[in-house]
Amino acid sequence: MPASASSATAAGHDVAVTEEIGPLGFTRREWQIIGPLSFAAFFENYDYALLSVAAPILSDGLGVTPSQFGVAASIVRLAGLASIPLVRAADRSGRRTMLLLTLTGFIAFTGLTALAWGLVSFVVFSCLARAFLTAEGALSGLVMSEEVDPTRRGRALSFTGLIGQTAFGGVALLIALPVLPFGWRFLYLLALAPLAVVASLRRRLPETTAFRVASEDRRVDDTRAPRLARAWRGRAVALAALFGVVGAFQTAGVYHAAQLAQVTYDWSGRYTLIIVVSGPFTLAGFLLGGRGSDRWGRRPVLSVGVVVGSAGMALLFLGGQSGFAPGWFAFVIGQAIVAGCWLVFVGELVPTEVRATVTSIVVSVHVAAGSVGLALSSVLGSSPGESGRVVVWIGVASVVSLAMLAWLPETTGRDMVRPYEDGPGAAPDAAGV
Repeated sequence: MPASASSATAAGHDVAVTEEIGPLGFTRREWQIIGPLSFAAFFENYDYALLSVAAPILSDGLGVTPSQFGVAASIVRLAGLASIPLVRAADRSGRRTMLLLTLTGFIAFTGLTALAWGLVSFVVFSCLARAFLTAEGALSGLVMSEEVDPTRRGRALSFTGLIGQTAFGGVALLIALPVLPFGWRFLYLLALAPLAVVASLRRRLPETTAFRVASEDRRVDDTRAPRLARAWRGRAVALAALFGVVGAFQTAGVYHAAQLAQVTYDWSGRYTLIIVVSGPFTLAGFLLGGRGSDRWGRRPVLSVGVVVGSAGMALLFLGGQSGFAPGWFAFVIGQAIVAGCWLVFVGELVPTEVRATVTSIVVSVHVAAGSVGLALSSVLGSSPGESGRVVVWIGVASVVSLAMLAWLPETTGRDMVRPYEDGPGAAPDAAGV
């Protein structure tokens, strides 16, 4: 087997590693990180899928209308804002510690959600679970970005994302069953046992080299309130604005597409088939988003993903029944492209000592904007079709927001360990971009 030599030097610290390349182009050490985090990604996306793909089942089980549940789902997504201090703490306490904490919190509140006795209790428990879930997802991407070789960063994120996306197909298959034991509660109970296995695997994860080196060099900010230099503030604002609009579009699109198929078109079985058949399209998107961005750059690939996804939703909602399937396939390709590289792009733009802080801001805005987009489209549209037209306009806004990429540098291959004033990771200019 060929060997891979990964090396980085920070303030005199030699962290060179030489290992053999294994399956799918990753070293054994990288697989010890990618493996459990990919497994966790499945259940992270499983939770997201429940509030979109399984929304009709949940709203019926809770005895509320689809519109009421849409507002409730938007409130749950808004709870992702509570993840900011959890992710931010990883810049003080370390990545590994916070990963374990967030996973434990997610397991506990997911279990409590299955015991909800009404819409209010469902929203409360789901909000608490979502705060930990959002933090866990952000930290997983951060750990992989810091630990995987620069030439394979996008590939690692795309592989994990691809495994996670299969959760949507899994939920679609579950809701197609004629009977669910314990009704909608079974969908939440099902997630508990595998997550316990993930908790065991996570205990074996080491602290990242980037954070360890930053701690040894006394570059870690141990203050409770985040301190972002003007340069990093500019980038955080640009990233939050861009991915906020994208998040609003994607969340509202997935939810109302499910409603259009299952409520308006009465496609229970056909919708499940479309979700399952979209697997190869998702794979193609993640390959382009991950490996493609490693090769051609994050910015152009992100742009392709947003444009293709927006075009797909326009076809889905404006093309009638015949446009639903091709529109959905185009959307999942675009969504997978973005998912395959956006978190690594965020991490590469800032140094280790503020990486978790900036990531927490961007991810929280992304999630909160998804809540706003879902609530807005639900209120402005009295039917899934009318809400879908609002989604199309949000998609247009996401394409326009790509103009902000012109003020952000390309980051592919950037060293994640060394201080940014050294070598290829030079700090941005005084303008903050």
